[in-house]
Amino acid sequence: MMKKIKYSLLLVCGLTLVGCSEPSSIERWIDNPTNNEIKVTIDGNEVTIPAKSGVNYTFEYGKHTLSYNNDSFDFIVKPAKFAESGFINPTQSNYLLHTVVYTTSNMDNKEYDKVIEKELNRIPVIINGQASEIELPVKIINDVFIERSNYRWSYSVDQPFPEEITQNLNLKKHQTYYERFKKLYRESDFIDYLKQDEVQEEISFPSHPKKFIDITQYVIPNIDLNSIKCEEGRQYMKKLLDDWNHLYTLKGSDFVKSFNKLGTDDAVVQGYASEKKCTNDNDPDRSYHKTLGQFLNAIRDARDVNFYVIK
Repeated sequence: MMKKIKYSLLLVCGLTLVGCSEPSSIERWIDNPTNNEIKVTIDGNEVTIPAKSGVNYTFEYGKHTLSYNNDSFDFIVKPAKFAESGFINPTQSNYLLHTVVYTTSNMDNKEYDKVIEKELNRIPVIINGQASEIELPVKIINDVFIERSNYRWSYSVDQPFPEEITQNLNLKKHQTYYERFKKLYRESDFIDYLKQDEVQEEISFPSHPKKFIDITQYVIPNIDLNSIKCEEGRQYMKKLLDDWNHLYTLKGSDFVKSFNKLGTDDAVVQGYASEKKCTNDNDPDRSYHKTLGQFLNAIRDARDVNFYVIK
């Protein structure tokens, strides 16, 4: 039996329901942790999100547009290599990913402090109206698309940390054991969690929502085809870029079929195999190898997520 000790902080897990039975779409939770109702527009359809609540919304695979607060961005919804969860945070509100360390009861404080020290971060905070910093095993997250594959939470915002967990351990006498878990909190819920430890001060965390144009965008590299000396490689890369641009015009199962030819591990393997077209004789500077690497690295960057913003 293991108990959670001292500070505990975890991440958001299951806000998102992944569409398993429908291969052409995915359902995703849109969360609104604020005190006021908000409205977002998705592909021209206005969606009302109640205060301190959320809604599930079904997205066909493919390109979409989201608008909120007189700002908008385009994004792609796609299959991911590993089926993961996530949610949409249109208000760019703060969520806190809290790491909790569960230990066997025979671990002493000194040993525990060494373990938890590796999880501590200096977090900006406003205490009684004054800007400050505190050290906690926490990470502040305020992405528009919060993907579990990026943050690896164990428990979602609506899933409490268990007081104890049970593991089948075969430990020697006096041997200790610990394990880290993460939970995601909405900011107000995390503040309530801190107050359970008799924190009396008024606490909040600074919030700096970005213009949508400034959030991280996924971009296929701007490849200069003329820089590729090998003719076979140049034609192969031209087709890759044309097919990728065409992909963004597709929806649903048509998107999936095309994506499976372009954005999967098999496609990456085929891409590297194409390097055989370019040899030391027709491409002594390995110009094709360099441009192909840029393209395939870009594909890998978005491999494990279902949602990402595009330029």
